[in-house]
Amino acid sequence: MNTLKNRYKNSKFQSKLMIIFVLTALLPIALILTVSFVLNAKNMTDKVDQLMINNLVRIADRTNLNLQIYTNSLYQMYQDELITENIKILMDNSSSQAVAYNQINNRLKQYNTADSGIRCISVICSDGKAVVYDFETDSYMNNLWKDYKDLRKIQPYKDAIHGTGSTITPTMTFQERGEKKHYFHISKKVFDADRLEQGSIATIVMTIDEQVLNSICNTPEQEEGMGINFPMTEEDVIVAYPDAAFSGVRKDPKMPIEDFVEETGLMKNKNLAVNSYEDPVTGWTFYNAYNKDFMLRDVVKAQLIYIMIGVLAIVGASAAIFCLVKDINRSVHQVVDGIKEVQEGNLDVTIPITQHDEIGDIAENFNKMTAKVKQLIREVKEAVDRQKNAELRALEAQINPHFLYNTLDSINWMAIEQGEYEISKMLRNLGVILRYSIDKSNGMVTIKDLEDWIEKYMSLQQMRFEGVFTFEVHVEDAARKKWIYKLLLQPFIENAILHGLKDMDGDGLLRVDIGLSPGEDRILLIIEDNGKGMPENLVELYNDPIRAVEDESDRIGLQNAFSRLRMYYKDQAEWHVNSISGMGTVITLRVPIIDGGK
Repeated sequence: MNTLKNRYKNSKFQSKLMIIFVLTALLPIALILTVSFVLNAKNMTDKVDQLMINNLVRIADRTNLNLQIYTNSLYQMYQDELITENIKILMDNSSSQAVAYNQINNRLKQYNTADSGIRCISVICSDGKAVVYDFETDSYMNNLWKDYKDLRKIQPYKDAIHGTGSTITPTMTFQERGEKKHYFHISKKVFDADRLEQGSIATIVMTIDEQVLNSICNTPEQEEGMGINFPMTEEDVIVAYPDAAFSGVRKDPKMPIEDFVEETGLMKNKNLAVNSYEDPVTGWTFYNAYNKDFMLRDVVKAQLIYIMIGVLAIVGASAAIFCLVKDINRSVHQVVDGIKEVQEGNLDVTIPITQHDEIGDIAENFNKMTAKVKQLIREVKEAVDRQKNAELRALEAQINPHFLYNTLDSINWMAIEQGEYEISKMLRNLGVILRYSIDKSNGMVTIKDLEDWIEKYMSLQQMRFEGVFTFEVHVEDAARKKWIYKLLLQPFIENAILHGLKDMDGDGLLRVDIGLSPGEDRILLIIEDNGKGMPENLVELYNDPIRAVEDESDRIGLQNAFSRLRMYYKDQAEWHVNSISGMGTVITLRVPIIDGGK
């Protein structure tokens, strides 16, 4: 606690005001907005959840109503004496079986209405005989159960035999003409009223399209925000689903409903909320999954408006506070900023004097002090420049570059007159290299100029060592206009020739590649040779960014080159040496792009 008090006391005046502002205004506003959003979101979520549950109750009621219609039809068949009498004839193995079969078949046709969704009705006798009429194929031969020899083995028959009253069998999947069809079934046992003690004589199975249930759960006019609805049995079998491919599928009991909905591909990557209602009539659980973000979009919009209002209030309060302290801080900041500028080496800064109080006196004395310091530095610089010019004149007295160029030019013409064109070529290249090297040796040139110098330099070295190696220079077009320090590559190329290639028998190769890195924010330079390579200890030394630039008198080649890299580009320069003894060396350099044309 004491530490915080001391920090507050030692803080700047403006910082103290900002701390007070944050604690008394910003934090309360942020807290109010956060609590408001959380409460509104929770309230809206509770209302949406209740709405979804009420909707599930209505869906369950409509489902029961539709199932009751089918069940009533089933009871009419159960009480239909024509069907019962013909079932008994069918089971007596009498000569009237064909007539009985047709009588039942014709009767079953009468129990289908338009858009009822009934696929077929099956009368399965206890002895295995069966009459099936398929309303889709309008046939009793080509029906849904044609692949089953004994219909007593189908699941709806088994459910009815073990159940009482009408029995619902969840959705089953059938393969027809390369397509998957999904149907659920309502079944009921038929008894002979005169011989009830013998048990059921047959079972009637009504097969209904799964889309009947899906159309009840998910109507076309259903709003997007309502999500999807589907029923599931106690055994986790999906009765109906918007994507029919999942109807009749048994869900993993351990899998949450949210994960199952995501896995089906519906409402993928949505912020799902799930509600459920267990229907006591069917025993099914009806689920609803909806997108919380969609339902809460109005709350989010309102909250954004509140946040904008809060931000505007904060900005207004901040502006008022800054206006109050502006006059107090302005003069102090001017002096402090002036001192910082001087610390950074800018002696041209002057503090404007707008008032003649104590701060004004400090500013005036500061301006006088910087003027005197700047004058002293200028005098010292002039003295250094005079000494440097004197040293340059002394060097020029020793050897005049123009004298050297003119002399080389005269020798060149003499070589041409004697027909020594190779010598002439070497002299021209040597003259270019000397001019290139002497004129602002630490200056920058375009990579295009560097390419020309490299070719002349390596050509001269090739002649010097009588063709013991060949050379290649490859430069990307995008890199030619970039700038680089002019003598950066010379020591690397010279090192490759002197220490890697000069003792070879004419099959040496020196290759230089210059381009831009993949992001085109750095220049990539690769010097590669197939010479004798380096010892492993030297490779390790040069790949160490600290040891590679150490000043050691016995190594002035590559270490000097790496030192120049570090001097030119600081820590932005990168390099890597890869060498195998007897096979060659590859040196890779990466340097930042600098606009040297300014």
